[in-house]
Amino acid sequence: MTVEIRPASHADLAALVAVLGQRHFFTDHLARQQRGDGLLLVAWVDGDPVGDGYLACEPAEEPEVRRYLPGAPRLEHLEVLGPFQGRGIGTALIRAGEEAARRLGHQRVALAVGVDNPDARRLYERLGYADWGHGTIVGTWQDHDHDGPPVTVSETCDVLAKRL
Repeated sequence: MTVEIRPASHADLAALVAVLGQRHFFTDHLARQQRGDGLLLVAWVDGDPVGDGYLACEPAEEPEVRRYLPGAPRLEHLEVLGPFQGRGIGTALIRAGEEAARRLGHQRVALAVGVDNPDARRLYERLGYADWGHGTIVGTWQDHDHDGPPVTVSETCDVLAKRL
């Protein structure tokens, strides 16, 4: 199995939505990427998207993150389709995000992980991420990927950071 990690383009939107859903997310984050606010990385296997992650370079929405990690980009929305998990694709997405942050001149990167997701936290810690020491945060976003109006979703997360 050969995995290719590369930034997404607008030409990829149809394939992303067909396989991963989340039309609003991908449309929004491709626009953010075009503005220079971040980088949407996609993992491809045999021409199909199997996972993605977003390196957010704009200021964090959470005031605690802005205060304690000013200017640090964040890896967000890391996901790998179930049948492809456990094959190093998540690690490859994280490494690609770290390398992109390094190329942009950043010295550290952060991510948030749900307090109810110990498997992901173990992966991040194996890759050198450590708790930031300022407690949990509550991330809130609008979920648009269903019928009907957007729904506000919140998740309590631990924040982990890594020096690059």
